Amino acid sequence: MRMLFRPEYFLVAVLATTGLYSPPPSVPLYVRMSLVESPLELSQLDRCELAADLKGDRAGTWVFFYGQVERGASGSWEALRARTACEPGRSDEKVPAKQWGLRGAPYLVVDVSVRRRSTNKRAERLELSITRRKLSGFSQKGEPSYERLEETRIFPLEGAVTAAVPLLVADQKEKDAFRVHDVLLRLRASTAGKRPAVAYGEVSVQSDTPRADILLDGGVVARTSGDGPTLVENVPAGERELRVRDFSGREAQKVVRVPKEEKIEVALNLREQSRPAMSGGLIPLGKNPQGHEEYWRPKDGAPIVKIPAGEFRMGSGAGEGGPAERPQRKVGVSPYLIDKTEVSWGQYKKFSTATGTPLPETPLWGTPDDYPVTARTWDEAAAFCQWVGGRLPTEAEWEKAARGTDGRRYSWGNEWDPDRCNTQDGGPHRPEGVGVFPGCLSPYGVLDMTGSLWEFCQDWFDEKFYETGPDRDPKGPDSGHLRVIRGGSWLNPSSFARTSFRQGTDPNWRNVLHGFRCVQSVPESM
Repeated sequence: MRMLFRPEYFLVAVLATTGLYSPPPSVPLYVRMSLVESPLELSQLDRCELAADLKGDRAGTWVFFYGQVERGASGSWEALRARTACEPGRSDEKVPAKQWGLRGAPYLVVDVSVRRRSTNKRAERLELSITRRKLSGFSQKGEPSYERLEETRIFPLEGAVTAAVPLLVADQKEKDAFRVHDVLLRLRASTAGKRPAVAYGEVSVQSDTPRADILLDGGVVARTSGDGPTLVENVPAGERELRVRDFSGREAQKVVRVPKEEKIEVALNLREQSRPAMSGGLIPLGKNPQGHEEYWRPKDGAPIVKIPAGEFRMGSGAGEGGPAERPQRKVGVSPYLIDKTEVSWGQYKKFSTATGTPLPETPLWGTPDDYPVTARTWDEAAAFCQWVGGRLPTEAEWEKAARGTDGRRYSWGNEWDPDRCNTQDGGPHRPEGVGVFPGCLSPYGVLDMTGSLWEFCQDWFDEKFYETGPDRDPKGPDSGHLRVIRGGSWLNPSSFARTSFRQGTDPNWRNVLHGFRCVQSVPESM
């Protein structure tokens, strides 16, 4: 066989022999990083953790976020909570699209790059590049601005590498806001043959509040159930912080030690057991962040919000919306209680078990307990509300709870924000759990009144009802063929999700885009 001489092969061979060339390493590099928080009252906690195998001299990139903040009255920042998130990739991919899973703006954004390099002496080193951006304030338009700091650290790769890099040393304002001394980046790296052993356990979480978020070391990992404990698997062994948080931000917290290959049981309750039930069996929860009283309905495990009496602007003004939304007028509504979220499958299953009512056909996405129930007729929705002691809301009650008293176009204001709610314009283009979009919030603290599912109202639909309807507690026409639905769905654009948009539907149509929530009269004791 004739062999061809290739000079480039000869050059590589000579360089390798003389030590001037090192081929890319063939053994993968195992990298594990975590964000470590030092709370004021607790020992250090490992927050978000990521791991990867890096082959050859390929760089790995990750982004960490710490803290949730919003614009304060003076243009400075105000803390929402000390939450963390981490993902593979870069922040310029995540932040513009708001994919970091936090409400508000992240206070600290950290881009991390790890690369394995070989020297001309065949030694190996690990190159750690960190870009930190800490929030410095907000613009007049509410856009966050950041101070940027870059650094690169080199470590000899002799066996395993362990390092802790300070990311935030808290000043007094940061201590008061986030309750921390500092935040560190912890790095562990080794070749695959020397991969650090990782041990795992399980945590069974029991709570008196169903559909609340379960947070492990600051990240949401599951939701509580109304039918028993929730099992969180593959929890790294060691000291871990667990929290349970409801839709209004009430939290219960506990630091636990998770043993290797064992299961522990943890109870995290949010309701004050000393508070007695009121008339109708409702249990007071206190005020939500919007300043309105909330209550717990034990029969189906629903939080409900008190809407005060008073007038609001109902409908759309000239030049906006369709004829059915006009004329816009002031309408007075008596006080009432409304469900904070749409009725979920978990709630409806309780009703089905108690009354023998058949469940609807399972939709393509299944029937997770925290997803809103769908494909119910108007009569079936009304029967559920009657079972819990209420009824479906009138159009006026629904619209006031959604927009407040200032006539805003959407639940949060007049400017469309596609990332706030589950609609065609900004959601995942599929159903989601109730309350998963915390920014989809009305002035009273009611969730998901924009998008998610169309919601049944009590009223018959009449396109011209606004022209002659009463201005005090209107209840719609006495009869009709269509029932009112409001709010739009995850499959509709923003024009359908306006708080004033109204349309009618066949009350017997079991549509997978239709859901509902209930209202109740305010007991005299409130």
